[in-house]
Amino acid sequence: MTWRSLVFLSVAVASSLSPCGSTKKKKMNVLRSIAVPVSVYFGVVCAPLYGKGFPGAGGILDFETLEARGSPNEYLVAPKGACPNFEGTPLDDGSPRRREAPVYPLPVDDLRRAFDSMLRKRYAIDRFAKPTLSSERTRQYVYVERTPLLRFPDVINVQFLPVDDQTSTMILHSGSVFGYSDLGKNKQRVTEMLADLTNLPRYIKNRAVPV
Repeated sequence: MTWRSLVFLSVAVASSLSPCGSTKKKKMNVLRSIAVPVSVYFGVVCAPLYGKGFPGAGGILDFETLEARGSPNEYLVAPKGACPNFEGTPLDDGSPRRREAPVYPLPVDDLRRAFDSMLRKRYAIDRFAKPTLSSERTRQYVYVERTPLLRFPDVINVQFLPVDDQTSTMILHSGSVFGYSDLGKNKQRVTEMLADLTNLPRYIKNRAVPV
């Protein structure tokens, strides 16, 4: 739903509060004018198709060829040298839309389990912590997280990468499906996820270093 549609919905709500048109028929027409766009909105935004590879709805990203969007509604954490084509304009707050990923002194499969544990703690409903798409071969997984109020879907891609047998890192990308600006939400989400890897032993968390 575009901002123009949201304005239309607001006008419809305001009209329902107006003293004009007090007859039952007019009230029913106002309620119908509200119910239809609201139903369409939630039918589109809450449809269970995001993050599953449908065109325009998000899916597994190719990090080798990934380019920055024309809109600042995404954020990327990646090792130095990864995602070489991802260069774009700064975010709305003037900060870069990517940062280097930390290296964790644990095997790559342990890092994946740590990330899974973090997601289960992050989401109240367990099924939201399960990937909508996955590639076990490349250790890449797709998740969908929604904004609290309007339930806009944002698609998260994560790929776990071994550095050597005992250390690992990741590529983590979060991007909005709708809208031009995300008001910094994707950067906030990725930053929170990295900080919320609380199931790692304290000495590992403290020793995580930039690539």
